[in-house]
Amino acid sequence: MSEPSNLDPAALQRLQRFGDSAFVCKMINLFLDYAGQKIVEARAAHTAGNLAGVEKAVHPIKSSAGNVGARRIQELALQIEEHAREGQAEAIAAGLTELEKAFAAAKPELEEKRRQLCPKQV
Repeated sequence: MSEPSNLDPAALQRLQRFGDSAFVCKMINLFLDYAGQKIVEARAAHTAGNLAGVEKAVHPIKSSAGNVGARRIQELALQIEEHAREGQAEAIAAGLTELEKAFAAAKPELEEKRRQLCPKQV
């Protein structure tokens, strides 16, 4: 039995209607680079006790995750952003751990989609 997908395939189909496969690959590349970087920034901000920095780091993850169909990542980013606004440092720590896990789970699926759509880029 296969694992459930971490991605909403309809999101990538919507992107393909806006552009071509190269556009979808560009969006996947942007998400993988940008979200990974922002998660690291959020963790560092949390470690430093900078809740505003956490909020600032996770905010853009919401829309970029939605673009590529990474719904769990989108949901977690929203929750972490809310926890940061409310000053809930412990909830942020747990949320960041879940966000890191969700990103690690979605990344290989997105990389595979990228390989399928743009084999010359990989």
